Amino acid sequence: MSLWLGALALLVLPGKAAAQLTPADEVVDGLLQRREGGQVFEALAGRVSVQPHDLQLDLSAALTELASRDARLANLSVLRQNRLGIADLAFPSERAHADVIDALLASGLVRFAEPQFRGSYTEIPNDAQFPNQWALANTGQSGGTVGSDVRATDAWDIEDGDPSVVVAVLDSGSDWTHADLAAAIWDNTDETLNGADDDGNGYVDDVRGWDFPNNDNDPNGAINHGTSVASVIGAVSGNGLDMAGLAGGAVDGQGATVMPLNVGSFGPDASILDDAILYAVDNGARVITMSLVVPASSAIDAALVAAENAGVFVDCASGNNGFGVSYPATRPEVMAVASSNRFHSISGFSNQGPEVEVAAPGEDVLMLNLNSGTLTSSGTSFAAPHVAAAAALAFSLRPELTAPQVRTLIQDTARDMGASPNAQGSGLLDVTALLQAVQNLTQAEVVAFGDGLAGAGGVTPLITTRGGLPFLGNADFAVALASAAPSSNAVLVASFADFELPFKGGTLYVNPLPPGKMFSSVTGLTGRALVNAPLPEDPALDGMSVFTQWAVFDQEAPAGFALSGALELILAE
Repeated sequence: MSLWLGALALLVLPGKAAAQLTPADEVVDGLLQRREGGQVFEALAGRVSVQPHDLQLDLSAALTELASRDARLANLSVLRQNRLGIADLAFPSERAHADVIDALLASGLVRFAEPQFRGSYTEIPNDAQFPNQWALANTGQSGGTVGSDVRATDAWDIEDGDPSVVVAVLDSGSDWTHADLAAAIWDNTDETLNGADDDGNGYVDDVRGWDFPNNDNDPNGAINHGTSVASVIGAVSGNGLDMAGLAGGAVDGQGATVMPLNVGSFGPDASILDDAILYAVDNGARVITMSLVVPASSAIDAALVAAENAGVFVDCASGNNGFGVSYPATRPEVMAVASSNRFHSISGFSNQGPEVEVAAPGEDVLMLNLNSGTLTSSGTSFAAPHVAAAAALAFSLRPELTAPQVRTLIQDTARDMGASPNAQGSGLLDVTALLQAVQNLTQAEVVAFGDGLAGAGGVTPLITTRGGLPFLGNADFAVALASAAPSSNAVLVASFADFELPFKGGTLYVNPLPPGKMFSSVTGLTGRALVNAPLPEDPALDGMSVFTQWAVFDQEAPAGFALSGALELILAE
């Protein structure tokens, strides 16, 4: 039993040296452009994102001082800065991005400096009306294949959505006044419309979400995209209007809650996407869905890691242009979603690749239009919210589920679409099978417990899991360390008994077996590490608990080391 902790792997995150211009960048007619994934993105003029090495630094004052030594940094101003220290800087638009980035990196002030680009939403416009929601219940409408849907109606007999589960829609803005959507819109009960930041979250009067491009509390948008995406999730069911959202309360009219966050009315603004992700995390979202493409960004990477550490489920459309999966759907923290059609196959426009984990209806899908009424449209944009809604239903049924558990269950219960073994994203979302699996989930859990112990810097190490639930035979299961100091020496302690030794402010769960059997040492170059823990196919382990905890050696800490909380891994077949 002591052999199930296997090979060691380190999770490499954006580090010290970062983000210069790339070979894919070029200046065309005075505008910086980047070619990525078969698309061309234009840089936002006079805008760059940075993260200082010192997160407590007064960045405005530091920039003023730098400008006295390097003219390329004159007239820089801080537009916004989030809790990860990542800031968007404005500079005179006639100045070249390369000059500003070179100067910032040469100053030694920042970990990275990068341009920001305007992306595109992953929609393929289609004005043809489609009279029925084949995506939820395919009866052969318009010649489709019967049953090529997400099996929503049977799923609703199990769970139809709960308002306590909040799904953040990061998109072009959603029409929160739409007659078939208004009742599902998030209500920030800690905030009132009085011109003050009542809840102290840094956003004044954000009672229903936020408009990040205009920095105001009206998250509506100028195009239908965000409204349409939101409606796939939460259009109110049973009210006699328009359509049913997959998590829209088909049985009792009380479905999941939609948090509208506008990240660009006519195209996603990459420079504010990280702020929107953090807003969703900090304001109670269990699910984040994105139907967009932007170039790779260190700032967005960092925000997605923060979302993962907070236990938020994140998915994103894979893209539509026939190339590989587009960013940010390529990130390991994100579940990439391909599009299927009513003929039980992957849509021809849908991007595919090894990152895709599931497919969902995205072709000729019925959805709400901006202001009123419905339309039919296509794109992986409308596949991703189906998966987000399915996750919301799973959390509604079992609130104690973790995001990795839901992600694994979505994959495990997806229906075979008969594609070749090399095709990616060929498993079709099956919400009924998902909720049945959630209902029957009686073992195979990851339970966090116990107090941690902070290190010299005051940070308590964080322990999480990856690769889904600790099922027997799950070769992808891993135990992750986060929030330790960079270059920390750490050891993973694992035991089949919760033998406890108390230390100042924390409890160490020690392994009674001989050293070298279940101990795994790591050096976390970035304060994060990952130990693979493949689980054997051994029925004798079914239902057994394994206790794990990280101990990080820190000579300046009170006890000589810092501790994570502990995890109890309840194994199952």
